[in-house]
Amino acid sequence: LEVDCPTDIGSMWADQTKLRQVLFNLLSNASKFTKEGIIRLKVSERVGGLVSGNAPSAQDSSHSLTDPLTHSRRLVFEISDTGIGMTPEQVAKLFQAFSQAEAATQKKYGGTGLGLAISKKFCEMMGGDLTVTSEHGKGSTFTVTLPVAVSGEGAR
Repeated sequence: LEVDCPTDIGSMWADQTKLRQVLFNLLSNASKFTKEGIIRLKVSERVGGLVSGNAPSAQDSSHSLTDPLTHSRRLVFEISDTGIGMTPEQVAKLFQAFSQAEAATQKKYGGTGLGLAISKKFCEMMGGDLTVTSEHGKGSTFTVTLPVAVSGEGAR
């Protein structure tokens, strides 16, 4: 497991339980489908359309959690692995409840097929998204993008 998170990434205001569950689900799946290889968690900041690995801290007066600019700031969590990967057909049905990549995968690796569906819903509830890119036999990358300041029901 490699973790790449800048020390000055700053703070985030979100539902800790939802975010923890999303990251746990993604890291658990990466571990399950990567027998030998590397799992990487990379955290970065996105302001507008740009991604930066060196975010200003939340205490920085130009980027405080109460600043209107904060609403355009997002944290990006990328969980990548060098595991079995998926075909485009498998990716297409990945976030459906009670669905897994294929029957053989469910038989070999187990699971209910709910983790990714729940994770995507949690990200959406917090005003963000969960996406995936994958190549069969080479691994997958799941990307969680969330606002630095989650508001409303998504923050609870």
